[in-house]
Amino acid sequence: MKNPFAGIVKMFQPKYSVVVNMYHVIPGNPIQKVEHKHEFDKGALDEATMYFTKIVRKHSELGFPNTEVQLVKGRKTVIQTKKYGPVDLVKNLNVKSA
Repeated sequence: MKNPFAGIVKMFQPKYSVVVNMYHVIPGNPIQKVEHKHEFDKGALDEATMYFTKIVRKHSELGFPNTEVQLVKGRKTVIQTKKYGPVDLVKNLNVKSA
């Protein structure tokens, strides 16, 4: 038999998402930002963490420059961040969203 309070507890847990921001730098053109977001259900921290580590491992193998991977709790709270290349420098330049 399923616990009737499990649904109530899950209702108050936060959502998790993994956000991948890729910055494309082409000399003479504005910097383009491409954002990929993968959202998970409420309370799915384990699934989101596994997906985050999978993305980090894949980016380490392929070597994408100017990439930022974030594990986000709720809407704003960043739990983990992994940056590849000079992301902070590129963010300060003018960025055009793609």
